[in-house]
Amino acid sequence: MGAGGSSRQPVNTGLIIFARMGSNRLPGKALQKIGSTPLLGWVVQRAQRVLAKPVIVIATTTLTEDDAIADFAIDSAIPLFRGASEDVATRALACAEHYGFDRFVRVCGDSPFFQPEIVRQLLDQHAEKKLDIATNVFPRTFPAGTSVEIITTAALRRVLSGDIDANDREHMTQYFYRHPDDFTIGNLVSPNDGYANVSLAVDTEEDLERSRWIVKQLRETVETASLEVLVKLSQMWIASKQNPSQSHSNVTRDQ
Repeated sequence: MGAGGSSRQPVNTGLIIFARMGSNRLPGKALQKIGSTPLLGWVVQRAQRVLAKPVIVIATTTLTEDDAIADFAIDSAIPLFRGASEDVATRALACAEHYGFDRFVRVCGDSPFFQPEIVRQLLDQHAEKKLDIATNVFPRTFPAGTSVEIITTAALRRVLSGDIDANDREHMTQYFYRHPDDFTIGNLVSPNDGYANVSLAVDTEEDLERSRWIVKQLRETVETASLEVLVKLSQMWIASKQNPSQSHSNVTRDQ
C-alpha cells in the first residue's frame, strides 16, 4: 500500500513525534547522524509516508537543551509543540488539544525504521472498532523500534483527569495497559513469531552503530525498506559482531 493508505482516516488525526535530547544512555541521540541524515530526520521521512497528507508535529520539551530539536523542526518546516519534560502524558494531551486532534499516532523519536504500513493497519482498526487505543505492543510481537499506538485524545484526557502517579505520566500509555478493563484496546499481532526478540530502536551507542550499518546497506531504499529486510539486516549485523570475518557483500536491498 502506498503513502495514500486508507481513505477512512479523518482529517483530525495527527502524528506526534516525541523527541528530546536528554537520553541517559545516548545523550543527544535525536540529532545523531545516521548516514547523512539526523535520526529524527529518518523518523520524519517515515511519518510522511503514513498518509497522503499527514499532519505531523514534533513534540519536545521546554528545556533549553531541546532548543536544538525545535530548530530542527523549524528548519524542516514541521509543526512544533513544546511542553512538560517528564510528564509526557500531559505534553501529549496539550499537543493534541492545541492542534485539534481527536486521535493521534504516538511516534517515538528513536525509531528510524518504524513501519508506515503497520500504522495504517492500526488506524483502520482504531476507526472500525472505535477503540480508545490501538497498538502492537499489548503484548509486543513486533521488534522494538516499530511500536505503534493510536490514542484517542478523549481517552487520554480521561486518564489525566484522575489521580495518576508520576510514573504513569512519564510513560504515557502505561496506565491504559495496567487498567485494560477500563478502556477499549485493540492489538495487532505480528505474523512472524520471531520478531519480538529483535530491536530496531536507537537507544545505545551500539544501536546507533547498527542503524548506521543498516542505512549504509540500504542506501537509496532506506525510506521504503520493509520490516522483513530490516530484521534480516539487523540479524546480519549481530552475526557480524559475533563473527567479524562474515561478509556482507551480497546484501539484498528493497527496490
